[in-house]
Amino acid sequence: MAGIKAIVSLAFLGCMSGLLLVLSCALYSQWWPLFAIAPVILSPLPTKLASRNVDSFSTGGSSVGYELAIFFTTGLVISGIAIPLILAHVGKIVWSAVGLSMGGVILGFLTVLIYRIAMPDDSDGFELMRF
Repeated sequence: MAGIKAIVSLAFLGCMSGLLLVLSCALYSQWWPLFAIAPVILSPLPTKLASRNVDSFSTGGSSVGYELAIFFTTGLVISGIAIPLILAHVGKIVWSAVGLSMGGVILGFLTVLIYRIAMPDDSDGFELMRF
C-alpha cells in the first residue's frame, strides 16, 4: 500500500485540478470548459477494465484488448486537451480560460498517471467496489 505522502500528494493534485477547472469557468462566467472534466474522469477506465481481463495464455506480455485500451486512453487524453482549444477556436470561451482549463486537465491526467504508477498492483483497498 502506498504511503501517506503519496496519498496526500495525489489528493492535492486532484484538488488543484478541480480548482483550475472551476476557476476557468467561474472567472469568465462561461461554464463550457467544464466539459473537459469528462475525459479526465473516464481516462483510467479502459486500461483498468482491460488489465482485469488479461489473457494468461499470451506470451508477449500484453494482449490485443490491453493495446486497444491504451489506444482508447490515448484518445481520451487527446480529447481532454483538445476540448478547451476547440471551444476557444469556435468562440465559446476566451483564451485565458483555455490556459486555466488546460492546466486543470493536465494536472488531472498527471494525478491519474501518478496513481497508476504508485499503485500498479490494484492494492487500493476498495475490494467491495470490484466488478
